[in-house]
Amino acid sequence: MSPLRAASACAATILTAMLVGAPASGQPGGHGMMGSSWWGGRGMMGGGWQRHHYAMMAGVPAPYAGYKNPLPKTAATLSRGAAVYAQNCAGCHGEKGHGDGPAAAGLTPRPADLAWVSAMPMGQWDAFMYWTVAEGGGALGTAMPSFKASLPKRDIWSVIAYVQNELPQFGAGGRPYGPRTGRWRCCY
Repeated sequence: MSPLRAASACAATILTAMLVGAPASGQPGGHGMMGSSWWGGRGMMGGGWQRHHYAMMAGVPAPYAGYKNPLPKTAATLSRGAAVYAQNCAGCHGEKGHGDGPAAAGLTPRPADLAWVSAMPMGQWDAFMYWTVAEGGGALGTAMPSFKASLPKRDIWSVIAYVQNELPQFGAGGRPYGPRTGRWRCCY
């Protein structure tokens, strides 16, 4: 077997293991800073890690790949986004986006920390965010509902603008800060 074919087979095996929930860290039980497993762990990203990993490995699915927010980032757009967030997102993601809303306690994996995710490059990628809101997390094993049938596109884009512009929290050196733990995030 050629080295390229062997590497491809190895990558396919690893990706298959991740898709079925194999431990991510190599530690007993798969616990590490990213959570109990790459798929649905309890680490810093909560329920957002599996979508992030999928997008990094395969990209955003074709129907959403080229999406860009058509709305201007004005006070009116952000205000509408805040209202949509309060009604549809805060129950799970919490008022400040930390995945600590009243409905979050009973969810496994827990909702993503949007304040942290929105401060990362992935959270500023319009196509990724639209795919996340429109499709929800059912295909990835999370409880996030799909909003493509229940919210108009304008509301989806408004809430994305709100999350991207109002939820990120930065500390010294521009590093994202995570109030869930009261510590600086590890990676940035």
